[in-house]
Amino acid sequence: MYLLYILASLGVVNGFLLGAFLILKKQNAVSDIYFGGLLLALSTRIGKSVLLYFTESTDRLILQIGLSACVFIGPLFFLYLKSIFREEKRMKMMDLCLLAGLLVMIVIIGILFPYRTRPDIWNGYIVSYGIYVVWIIYAFLGIYESRPLLQKALTNYSSLDQRDQYLLTIIGGIVFITCTYQFALYVDGFTYIWGALGFSFVFYYLLWRALSANKTIAPKSSSLSPLVNGHLLLQQVNTFMYLQKPFKNPKLKMSELAMNNNMSSHTLSKVLNDFYSYGFAHYINEFRVKEAQSLMLEREDLSLEGIGYESGFNSKSSFFAAFKKITNSTPSEYKKGLLKSENS
Repeated sequence: MYLLYILASLGVVNGFLLGAFLILKKQNAVSDIYFGGLLLALSTRIGKSVLLYFTESTDRLILQIGLSACVFIGPLFFLYLKSIFREEKRMKMMDLCLLAGLLVMIVIIGILFPYRTRPDIWNGYIVSYGIYVVWIIYAFLGIYESRPLLQKALTNYSSLDQRDQYLLTIIGGIVFITCTYQFALYVDGFTYIWGALGFSFVFYYLLWRALSANKTIAPKSSSLSPLVNGHLLLQQVNTFMYLQKPFKNPKLKMSELAMNNNMSSHTLSKVLNDFYSYGFAHYINEFRVKEAQSLMLEREDLSLEGIGYESGFNSKSSFFAAFKKITNSTPSEYKKGLLKSENS
């Protein structure tokens, strides 16, 4: 038992230290801030669990603080993954309002119903129907946000790079801790000390991987290594575009195109930025415009608007704007030029 206490306590202490460092360090990325906050929330909740499990005389104020921290675990997990997969460069006001709203709510509840005098309300309605519900909802939203990575892991795990494996470890660790605490709340005889031990295990595993590879423990979207085979990757995507024509889907997303080419969306984004010189939208529109030019020669039965829809554009205006931007002429001007060349 003493060994379990040491292992769980070390994870909590080091989680506090790393969380504070990630939040307070200079020039930190958005994902660092959210990951640091997630570590602080987890360390606070797990620290409470360790104290209560091994020390029955724990002050109830500490128990209230530990339970209050749970309301931030799910949201910070979701915001961390969202900041990575959407490559956010700054914190959004809506996200800050979410965290501020949760803070105000839990402080007001703590003042009106302090755990020292009303543990029955905390262990009943507040935790069961409030805090843990928020935790599980946002944990599911975080998993949904990471679905491109999860799909890639299920279909072609060998293609995952080190960064992807780091993220999968973090996601798996949070899911394990979430399930452990949910089970401990609703299943008699199940102890949440396994969540504390799981946190310590994941924390030290990530730390070992980071030190052995000389990387950061909190992977983020800007941590991609230089692509030495970027030209080959771009050629691979080009071939797929020519043969499969996924651009005809007006709702095509970068994550889908990346998954079909066995790479992460971050890798594809870097390939396009470094070796194509334009972003994803321009890349897709260029293929759509080329398809439209071919259809003007092959499908005389189609109107210009119909050609735009057949090429993958979702509106007449977007088709005309992209065509003008890429060819420096409108679709009608281009088609008139084709007719003149045919008649001459």
